[in-house]
Amino acid sequence: MVRKVAVLFVIVAMAITLFAATAIQVSDPSQLIGGPSASGRVGDYVLQNSSIRVLIGAPNNFHGYMKSGGNILDASLAGQSNDLFDEVHTYYSWPKQAIYKKLIIKDNGRQSGNAIVEAVGYKSDMPYIKIDTTYTLSGNSNYVVIRTTLTNTSTKTVGPMILGDAAFFGYARPFLYGNGFSFKKFNSPLIAGVGNGISYGFTTTQIDPTTGKMRPIHIAYIYSDPEIIPKAVIGAGKSITYEREFIVAPTLAGVEKTAFDLRTIPYSTLEGRVVDVFGNTVPFAKLVVKDEKGLIVSETETNAAGEYTLYLENGKYSLNIAQPGYNAKAMTFKVQVSGKLPTFTVSYVKKNAFVWPTYLTNVSTNSVYVNLKTLLPSVVTVKYAKSSDYVKSEKFTNSVVENGANVYHHIELKGLMPNTKYTYIVSSMDPVTGKLLGKISSFVTAPLDDTLKSFSFVVYGDTRTFQLRNKIVCDAIAKDPAKPRLVFNIGDLTMDGRVMANWNRFFWAIHNLARQVPYYPILGNHEYNSSYYYDAFPLPKGGGTSNEEWYSFNYGPIHIVVLDADVILMEKNPEKMQEQTEWLVKDLKANKDARFKLVFFHQPFWTNTTSETGNPELIKYWKSVFEKYGVNIVFNGHYHAYERFLVNGINYVTTAGGGAPMYQLKPKDKWWPFTVKSIANIHHYTLIKVNGDTMSVVVKGVLKQINDKQENAFEPYSGTLDTFTIKAAH
Repeated sequence: MVRKVAVLFVIVAMAITLFAATAIQVSDPSQLIGGPSASGRVGDYVLQNSSIRVLIGAPNNFHGYMKSGGNILDASLAGQSNDLFDEVHTYYSWPKQAIYKKLIIKDNGRQSGNAIVEAVGYKSDMPYIKIDTTYTLSGNSNYVVIRTTLTNTSTKTVGPMILGDAAFFGYARPFLYGNGFSFKKFNSPLIAGVGNGISYGFTTTQIDPTTGKMRPIHIAYIYSDPEIIPKAVIGAGKSITYEREFIVAPTLAGVEKTAFDLRTIPYSTLEGRVVDVFGNTVPFAKLVVKDEKGLIVSETETNAAGEYTLYLENGKYSLNIAQPGYNAKAMTFKVQVSGKLPTFTVSYVKKNAFVWPTYLTNVSTNSVYVNLKTLLPSVVTVKYAKSSDYVKSEKFTNSVVENGANVYHHIELKGLMPNTKYTYIVSSMDPVTGKLLGKISSFVTAPLDDTLKSFSFVVYGDTRTFQLRNKIVCDAIAKDPAKPRLVFNIGDLTMDGRVMANWNRFFWAIHNLARQVPYYPILGNHEYNSSYYYDAFPLPKGGGTSNEEWYSFNYGPIHIVVLDADVILMEKNPEKMQEQTEWLVKDLKANKDARFKLVFFHQPFWTNTTSETGNPELIKYWKSVFEKYGVNIVFNGHYHAYERFLVNGINYVTTAGGGAPMYQLKPKDKWWPFTVKSIANIHHYTLIKVNGDTMSVVVKGVLKQINDKQENAFEPYSGTLDTFTIKAAH
């Protein structure tokens, strides 16, 4: 009997070792989770099993809108470095949240086979509300159970309050089950984030005592913030607990299957195969499932053998391919029981396309980058000539051809003459659809130092949300009689820089301008330091991510410095901010003799817009540096208005009228005392004319906002918002 018990114990121990989840505190960078959105650090906590890995930030590792660690920051599939998730934090209506002061490993997996990390803290606006959250990963399941208990240690009842989370899906596109990507409905059994190769989801198995049924996920704000109990009341000395499950799976279909299983929602399992018109299987292709109303209800992708699996409730659906390079007539089918679907046959697209039409970046005295993105991998050729020669002969005398087929194209034209106008055309060739031609365009190279006494450039920004408004502003800049040589976008180019569809719309908006005038971006908080930003823009070398997060360059007599304020405001990384500031000081010292020194970054020091005052964290790092090293003007955005402040001889200009919804201003008696101008509701751009030792600034209105909720709620506006002049110090 003793021997049988011993053998049984060994078998159980082996089973726990084989199938157990584990919890560790990260002691070496090799233990972190990798991927485009990864933000883990040594000292964080990782839950892992044979299916998934999830990282919880230590108390001092937090970013974005969080006020502490203790929250999920990264999540990937086991054995992969594919984290696309931004973060989720316990949330009790904006900006109330949990402040976690202590994290411990309650079970590293050896005791029960479950890995458990506990975070302990309090509610940010009510320190007497104690908060205890556990993260539990079991066996080889693909979800973490998040269980949060709030205890009211006061002598009074508190509430009603929201019990939920604020979820930011990062590079994964937010999806609401039963509503697809439209979010018109506010209750659902599941909210998800759909990425390439990995997807995430939130559901809950908590029972509502009033109905006896599982609670839905309540969505209170746009695409995130899953709330479990919207109106909770906690009596004096009492506690309340809410639970939710954080799911990680390769596809949205996989997330849905897990949520269905957890909530015991009946579904059918359907398997199928995708082939092309020649009978070849189509691997790694994205498939979209729509219901009878045309609403997207699921997504999946084929495996290496062209096979796929779906998990659907009973009903009528259509299967569509959403893979670049392919098209097909939707395949309709009815779901009643599990089974196999007919083979889905797809064909190739009939025409290539410029997904991102031609745009210019990073011009110098002898070079420029010509950029575009094509639908299909193709070889791009740029033909060009001096405009003076092209006018005479209508022939291009030079050409550059890419070495291989690409989707992203960055072709550097070298050996150009300074301060010279060139005419060029782009063509793309792919083996499936043949040749595609762009528009004939032109640009001017940068001048040698002091050889050009007069020229102009433009600063504008905050183009997110309403790209139609951005397009109208860009078209006005392109037609400006001053013929600007450069354009700077002060940040928040798109609504979310981690969503590719946003970039497609952005490049559509700027094309008429950016194919003629080199376009320079500045990182805003809505870019999230996205890898797509760096994929899109070849920039001068500086520092930070890809050595392009902050950068500088000279254009004739002006020295231009571009910084990333989100290093401290969103990443909350003081070490990196110090690195950037040291780089800034070194850069300004090296260019102390520049006639004009200009600095660009997204968030300003001050604002008069409603409910905001500015960013004192930035003042601490940079204001004295600007004053010490003779910066002439600072350009910012972020607060959607036009504002100018004059402090210790430096003009600080907020020019955030590029297309995003415009903000309102406080009453004038509440403005900063050093305010020169604050103007609301006018979309605009700032034109700077350099003429010898003088820099003249003219702020030009383009549109007047009528409504900040509708993209087309504006009317034409023609007027000057501000003018001023800056003299060179030497």
